[in-house]
Amino acid sequence: MVYKSSKATQERKDLKKKHIICTAIKVFSIKGYHATTVKDVVEAADISVGTFYFYFKNKEDLFEILYDEVSEELFNNALCAAMENINKEIDLGFSRAIAFFLKVIELNSPLAKILLIEAVGLNPNFERKRAEVTQKYVNYTAGYFQEMQQCSNISTPDVKIFSLAFIGTLYNVIMEWLQTNSTNSLTDCAYALTIYNLQALNINYKSDEVKKAIDEILSKNRGK
Repeated sequence: MVYKSSKATQERKDLKKKHIICTAIKVFSIKGYHATTVKDVVEAADISVGTFYFYFKNKEDLFEILYDEVSEELFNNALCAAMENINKEIDLGFSRAIAFFLKVIELNSPLAKILLIEAVGLNPNFERKRAEVTQKYVNYTAGYFQEMQQCSNISTPDVKIFSLAFIGTLYNVIMEWLQTNSTNSLTDCAYALTIYNLQALNINYKSDEVKKAIDEILSKNRGK
């Protein structure tokens, strides 16, 4: 006879696993992958060693599961949500999209550190995962830019190349912010990033309107 957990029991297990993962995100982002031990996670999560190994084989298994969840969360809540801000008003749409994306990353900096710093160079498996995540971001934005080009809203000789360059501008600014532990807000870069990408697409814009659109997005998220 196969034993089946009740719905309530399974929900408790899922919550416990989620608790361990959320705690591990904080620990890994502070101490780094290599310096973090299972003991660190166990103590921070206030669980037993046995409980940890009930859910995860080892530290690497925990980090891999955590990485997959983090990459999916940032994709849905940062990139996809940000790109929805782009509409027929391309200049203001870009302004809102970039401001929104940077704000989400800033509010979730521990997740960003996991994705962009701690997973780098761990092993071939994680390098493959990182490449897949980047490709997913590029393909998604390329789809948006392709639609814009078909509507004659933008002009670029190669949508894929522009998408790579667009994601690259975001990535490099975020990496610089994370690695220098800057006290400045990441969203301070929103205006410069917006202008750079609008100029790359040869889109006309008015500086005061771009700044206003950015501030509208940031104002909605202040205090969250």
